[in-house]
Amino acid sequence: MAEGLIQQSKNKHMEDLGSEYFRDLLSRSIFQRSSINGSKFIMHDLVNDLAQWISRETSFRLEDECSLMSIKRFDRIRHSSYTFRRYEVKKNFEALYKVESLRTLLRIFLPLWYETTYVTKTVFLDLLPKLKKLRALSLTYYHVMELPNSIGDLRHLRYINLSETGIKCLSESTCLLFNLQSLMLRNCCCLEKLPSHVGNLINLCHFDIRGSILIREIPLGVKNLKCLKTLSNFIVGKGTGSSLKDLKSLKFLCGELCISRLENAVDCQDTTEMRLCEKDLEVLALEWSSSNPSQDEAVKIVLDILQPHENLKNLTIRNYGGQKLSSWIGDPSFSTMVDLELDGCDNCTTLPSLALMAHFGT
Repeated sequence: MAEGLIQQSKNKHMEDLGSEYFRDLLSRSIFQRSSINGSKFIMHDLVNDLAQWISRETSFRLEDECSLMSIKRFDRIRHSSYTFRRYEVKKNFEALYKVESLRTLLRIFLPLWYETTYVTKTVFLDLLPKLKKLRALSLTYYHVMELPNSIGDLRHLRYINLSETGIKCLSESTCLLFNLQSLMLRNCCCLEKLPSHVGNLINLCHFDIRGSILIREIPLGVKNLKCLKTLSNFIVGKGTGSSLKDLKSLKFLCGELCISRLENAVDCQDTTEMRLCEKDLEVLALEWSSSNPSQDEAVKIVLDILQPHENLKNLTIRNYGGQKLSSWIGDPSFSTMVDLELDGCDNCTTLPSLALMAHFGT
């Protein structure tokens, strides 16, 4: 009896010490900046262990067989993740068929993994229709990737990440995901075009197609995305795509923006509609596909009307075909600009007076 009381006292003492340690750890920082990459953050192993212990009844990793065996009620599971295998087959995902209330399915990228990975075509064709309550779906770094048309039935989806995959076509049914807030398609080098009705995603806030080099235009209707805050690349269309004046409707754009294929910006009658000065951009890239000296006057007009907000810090201009840059470039009002890059502007005969920009180069 006495020994039992002593042991309980020791256990209580250890729990108190553990609680104090975790409180101290959490008070300092849950996330710590990576010493290797300053733009990323890491989580202390003990914090990770604590998080796993707290969420043991609501989340699990597919490859953790011990965790799977200990699950008593799959109806309580809300979150699942899995790390890379070189070949993904249907058998690897069998456990998820029992988890119909799943909210999150994430594929975790390992920085040291360099091998190409593959997934059987039928895996997501069979699996995704069963996950009706899914909110977040991340299936990155697959060499070959194809989503079923039934993706449009997952009406609760808020987040889709297919970055770094070999996906060639995004189903038109994706445009039925009216609650979608983030669509990440970065470096999808095989993706040739976007769904034609992408403008139906009226709650979309973040849209990343950076590095998806085969996409030639943003479809018509992008002006309906009133909630859009980040757009990595606005590709000006020719005839069937969105025009430059559609930028007027995207009032909440901020941070970074690239406007490419500016040679298609032919309708510039009402210049006040397309000015960027009302958007809080810090990084702006203006790109033509090639430097064409025969369009000197036309490209000068386009550059004039794309004058950004004075808080701009980084400006890049590529393949500009004019002989003279716009007067706003080098204006003293852009005092926060620290980086100006002119790339492929072979026809320029004069440069802006950067000395008037007090903080340039600091």
